[in-house]
Order: sequence, then C-alpha cells, then structure tokens
Amino acid sequence: MVYIAMIYFMKTLHIATYLAVVVLAGHVTSCKQGFEARYGPFFIENDTTVYMDGGTGSRIDIQFEKLIRDYPDIKLVVFGNCPGSSDDVSLFEAATLLRNKGIDTHLTPASIIESGAVDFFLAGNNRTREPGSLIGVHAWSEGTKSATDYPVGHSAHQLYIDFYAFCGFTVEEAEAFYFFTINAASSRDLHYMTDEEIEEYQMITE
Repeated sequence: MVYIAMIYFMKTLHIATYLAVVVLAGHVTSCKQGFEARYGPFFIENDTTVYMDGGTGSRIDIQFEKLIRDYPDIKLVVFGNCPGSSDDVSLFEAATLLRNKGIDTHLTPASIIESGAVDFFLAGNNRTREPGSLIGVHAWSEGTKSATDYPVGHSAHQLYIDFYAFCGFTVEEAEAFYFFTINAASSRDLHYMTDEEIEEYQMITE
C-alpha cells in the first residue's frame, strides 16, 4: 500500500510540475522575454517606456487605454517592426490618447513602421529617429476602393487630414503629407520615405 501511495504521489507531482511548466510557457509566449507585461502589440519595458511590435487591429484603442490605465507614467513609445493597422478608426482613437498624454515616439535603427503605424508614430509629442529606420507609406483602401479613387476635396480624405492637423501640422502641411502618402504607392504596395522626404514632411520634431 505504501508503494502504491508513493507511485500515486509521484504521478501527481509530475502532473503538477507539467502543468506549472505549461502555464509558465504560456506566460513567456504571451509576453516577450524581458518585458513586464503585454497589451496587444505593446510591451512594457518599465514604468515610463513601451516597446511596440507587430500589427494593430480593431482592439488597439482598448489595449492602449488599458495600458495607460495600468501604467499612467508612460512617457515614450519605441517602435520595432510595425506593419500597420486593419482598423484606422480604432488606431486614431489610440493615437489621440497618446497625443493627449504628451507621450513621445522614437524609431531605432532597427525600427520599421508602415501604413497605420506611421500615423501612430506621428501622434508622438516629440518624434525622434535614428538612421537606418524605415517609414513606409501607401494609399489606404476600403473594400473595392482606395484613397486615390476619390477626388481631392472628397469627404473620404478628411479623417486623415484632420488627424495630421491634430498631430501638430498646419492644414496645408497635413494635406501635403496626406496626398503625398496616397500617391506614393498603391494600397498593395509600399513606398519607404527617403531622408529628404522625411525632412520635407517634418516627420521628426528633434
């Protein structure tokens, strides 16, 4: 009986150990090593810094709002590889919160931001960039139509122009940058801005 009890105990111990490993593995998978917590594409580096990596979806506004609620002292978002957004309205809501909180944005030499991620970067209070980072822009699309299917002055463009103006651009600068992006590449392609274009359209504030 003692032997049987020992076998049962060992099996129970192995199962408990296995479950603990599974739970730990799940935690490591859900949050990149070295980061405190994760909110969608946002990884908490410390109380003041967030690392953003990956695309964004329809929940980015909820994810970023929860992040700010849990970490109210965030001052900086550092970008990794961010391919864009599948929901511009939700992205703009998150970006509006970022802007209203006075949070800065930064591109490292390894940063790649594309499409909607560029808009999120532009919401930064101070925007900084190191050489080597890439900024990719193109025309947005909605169903069977893309931005260039609408004439200049159409209301479909206004959401984006208003957003850039909110980010500190004059109306003229906002329009110039917006129409540059939608004509630079189709919705199925990308144009990586040159250093001259980055300077011309005032992507960086410092």
